[in-house]
Amino acid sequence: MPPLISVVGQDARRVYVSSSALDETAFFVVHTLKQVLYGFDQLNALGPDVDHGSPSMAFYLNSIYNYVALLFLLEGKDKPMAGSVYTALERHCMADLLDPVKAVLDEPLGGTTFGEAIRVFRNKAIVHSTHSDADLERIYEAVNMSHPENQMRWQELLERLYDAIKGLAISVASSTGRPLEDFGFRAV
Repeated sequence: MPPLISVVGQDARRVYVSSSALDETAFFVVHTLKQVLYGFDQLNALGPDVDHGSPSMAFYLNSIYNYVALLFLLEGKDKPMAGSVYTALERHCMADLLDPVKAVLDEPLGGTTFGEAIRVFRNKAIVHSTHSDADLERIYEAVNMSHPENQMRWQELLERLYDAIKGLAISVASSTGRPLEDFGFRAV
C-alpha cells in the first residue's frame, strides 16, 4: 500500500507534503482561482475600444468582484483573513500563501481599502441591489471614481490583484509536488 503522505520538497518556510487531502484542496482551489483569472483574461480581450459601461465589461467586472469577495473578503470574523480560500489553505498550514493577495486588497484607496471597496460594491450593487444610485453611495463617499487618479489607481490594483491571484494559483499547485501541467498550466 502506498504511503498516504510523502515529503516532496521543502523551502525555507515549509515542508511540502503530498497527500490526498492536500491534492484535493489544491485542485479545487486552483480550479476556482483559474476561473477568476479567466474573467480577467476575457475582460482584457474586450480591448480598449469597448465602452466602460458596456454589458460585457460589467459582466466580467461583476464576476471578478463577486469571486474576489467570496474567495478573499467574506466570512472572516475572528480569522486573520476572510474568504473560502483562507479556510481551505489554513487546514494545510498554507495560509501564508495568501499574503500577496491580502497585501493588494489592503491597499488604501480613497477613504477605504481596495478590498473593502470591492466587498461593498459586490454586496450593494451586485448581490443585494435595489437597482438605484443609493446602492453605490457608500462607495462614492469613500472613493470618488470620477477623479482620473482614482481610476488609474483602481486599474493598477486590478492588475496587481490579477498577478497575485495567478501567483497564488501556481504556489498552491506547486505545494503538492505535482507537475503544474496536472493543474492545467502549460509548460513554457
